[in-house]
Amino acid sequence: MKISKCIKEAMLNGVKIIKEHISGEDIYSALPEAEKFEIEFCIEVEKSGYYNIYLNYKIEKYARAVYLVDIDGLCYGDVRLNSESDEVSKEKIGRVFLESGQKKIKIYAGWGIAQVYAIELEEAKLQDYSVPSFDLSNKNASDKCKKLMEYFSEIYGKAIVAGQHTNTAVGPEISYIEYQTGKKPALRGFDFLSYTRHTITDNMTYDAMFEVMLNRGSVEEAIKWHKELGGIVTFCWHWFSPTGGSDKTFYTKNTDFDVEAALCPNTKENKLLIEDIYEIGKWLKIMADADVPVIFRPLHEADGRWFWWGAKGFAAYKKLYYLLYDVYTNYFKLNNLIWVWNAPHPDWRIEKDYYDIAGVDFYAPPQNYGPISFWYDYVYELTEAKKPIALTENGPIPDPDVLQNTKTYWLWFMPWWGGFATDGKINSFEHLRKVYNHPYVITLDRFDLFRG
Repeated sequence: MKISKCIKEAMLNGVKIIKEHISGEDIYSALPEAEKFEIEFCIEVEKSGYYNIYLNYKIEKYARAVYLVDIDGLCYGDVRLNSESDEVSKEKIGRVFLESGQKKIKIYAGWGIAQVYAIELEEAKLQDYSVPSFDLSNKNASDKCKKLMEYFSEIYGKAIVAGQHTNTAVGPEISYIEYQTGKKPALRGFDFLSYTRHTITDNMTYDAMFEVMLNRGSVEEAIKWHKELGGIVTFCWHWFSPTGGSDKTFYTKNTDFDVEAALCPNTKENKLLIEDIYEIGKWLKIMADADVPVIFRPLHEADGRWFWWGAKGFAAYKKLYYLLYDVYTNYFKLNNLIWVWNAPHPDWRIEKDYYDIAGVDFYAPPQNYGPISFWYDYVYELTEAKKPIALTENGPIPDPDVLQNTKTYWLWFMPWWGGFATDGKINSFEHLRKVYNHPYVITLDRFDLFRG
C-alpha cells in the first residue's frame, strides 16, 4: 500500500525531534521532562478517508508512558503506552478522518520513557455511530429527568450543550462569559466540596479555605439556576476525607483515610463514611423536593488514584459507587438524579444498569481546540455504544466545526472554574465568542425545556 511507503519515508526522513538519536538508530526516546519530548511525523495521505493510527514503540517491562497527540495542530487526546514485555509493541492510538495531502502528527508533552520506532496508518471503514441508549437506570426517575434525557437524545450528533463549572456559589464565570459572548451556558456545574463535616483541616492553606468558604450556598444557587433561569444543573463532589488530614483532604496524598476499611461494617471509618453519604443525601433531597433534576457525577477520576476514593483500586471504588447508588436511589428515593460514571477504564467499569452517562475529563494544552476524539472513540467502545458520552471536565473548548467534521459527539463540554474560561489564555476570548455564538452549541437562551 502506497501510504505505508509514505509512512516509512516519514519515519526516516521527515521526523522532527527535539532530542538526539539513541545510538545512531532511528529510535527516539522520550524523557520524563515533558517539554523535552516532541516527535512530528510528516505523512502524505494519498486518499481522503478514515484511518486507524498505530504507534510502534518499546518501553521497559511493566512500565507506562503517556503523551499527547496532535494532528495538524489539533489535540485528539493522548496515547497511553504500557507493556508486559520489553519487546517492540504496536498500539492503536486512535481513529481519525484525514483529508488527502500532507498531515503532521505530533506526539509530545508527556511523562515516562518510551522508544518510538514508527507510526502506521491503515484504512478504516466509516464508523456508523449507533445512537446510544438514553433510558435512565432508575426506572422511577422524575419526569424532568426523563424529559432531559429525551432532549439529549434529540440533539445527539446534532449539537453540543455549553457547560461551565463554578466552584463557588456566586459563580462569576457565568457573568464573565455573558460579558464576553452575550450568552450564558445552558449547563452549570456545582460542587459539594463544602457540604461534609470535616472540611476544616490541619495545615489548611488559604487556597483550601477559599474554596470551602465560597462554595457554601451552592445548593441554593443550583435551585435558583434551574427554577429562575431554566438551566441544567450538574454536581460533582470533591469529598473531603471523613477522617480529616492536611489541607485538601480529597487528595490521596493528604489523608490516611482507608476506603477499604470504611467499606467494612462497624469500623470507625465506616461510621464516618456513612455520615457523609447521608449528609449529601439530605442536600440532594432538598433539590429533589424542589423538583430540580441533577446530573450527579460522584467519585470522579477514581482511576487516576489521586483522590482517596480511587487510592485502593477499582474493587473498593466499585463497592463505594454501588453503595452510593443504592443509598440514594433506594433509601433516599432520589429520583431526580442522572448518574455519570467518570472513571473510563476497563477495570473501573460500572455496570450499565447503574449509570446513565459516561464522562471524560481531559485538559488539552492552552488554546488547542482539538476534538479530543481519541477519548470519545475509546469510551464509545468501552461502553459498547450503550451510553451517551460527555466531556465532563476540560480546559480549551473543542472547536464546534472540528467536532462536526470528526463526528465527535460529546453531549456537553465543561471548562473548569476560574481562569479556564475567564483569563483569555486557555480559551481566547475570540474562541469563546465563536463557541457561544455557534449554531452547533446549545446556550441557555436556546434551551427552553424547563422555562415556562
